[in-house]
Amino acid sequence: MIARTLCFSSVGKLSLKYEQLVWNAESGEHRTVPIEDVGFVILESDKIAITSAALQFLSANNVAVVICDKSHTPSAQLLSYAANSTAAESIEAQLSATDAVNGRLWRMIIRQKIRNQSTLMERLGANGAKRLLSLADEVKNGDPANCEAQAARIYFQALGPDEFVRYRNGRWPNAPLNYGYAILRAATARALVGSGLICLRGIHHHNRYNAFALADDIMEPYRPFVDQYVLGKVRPFDVPMAELTKEMRARLLQMLSCDTILGEVRRPLMIALSCTTASLTRYYKKESDELALPSFP
Repeated sequence: MIARTLCFSSVGKLSLKYEQLVWNAESGEHRTVPIEDVGFVILESDKIAITSAALQFLSANNVAVVICDKSHTPSAQLLSYAANSTAAESIEAQLSATDAVNGRLWRMIIRQKIRNQSTLMERLGANGAKRLLSLADEVKNGDPANCEAQAARIYFQALGPDEFVRYRNGRWPNAPLNYGYAILRAATARALVGSGLICLRGIHHHNRYNAFALADDIMEPYRPFVDQYVLGKVRPFDVPMAELTKEMRARLLQMLSCDTILGEVRRPLMIALSCTTASLTRYYKKESDELALPSFP
């Protein structure tokens, strides 16, 4: 079953009653949701109160609680310490991975990311899709030639508006891309914790100030699934806006349930992420020599 994503954007209070998440809005709205059905809770307003009992029970059920800033951009999240019963041995295997192991992992990740970018370009009728496929085949262990950056330059120039530069604080459509990637990052972190891994130790990303380095690595081949909404100008992204609207944010949340292909099996993105992170755990433990990575259906 696909875990539900709940988004709260008005003034109100979240509490726990009989293992149900209870929402009482200042407007008078009242609803209850079984926590076992929930994967994400997104708090978009800084005027939402939530009880510690609700937070504890959400954490116990591996529900990612995402907190947004005043611009509605995700800025923090709650993750469980005990989402996997065999985490200790998985983390030990993760921390003992050699540079050679991480180099092979990064090659697989970047190859699939570029292939997914190529597929999206082809679907949207953009020039350069074949060049990206060639770049994907050129990726070596650790990507020393930085084929990822070469592909990104071709990709965003082809799909973005005139003179578009992918930059966090840049002009449209950077804002919706930032929001979509932030939600994807939270989903990836949740899946990694559920697979018994720690986000602090990355495969390629290394930064003393980055607590989600591994999430930043694993989400790479999933980024084009965000891009298909924004760069594909799927409504409501067909017209540039000064800022993100509630409709746009709701549309981007649908990305978590969009279809992906792993091998020959069609799965919603949120479930595919868990399959990918589980395969990473098996790779670290030397139980498998391949990652389960997504492609477009």
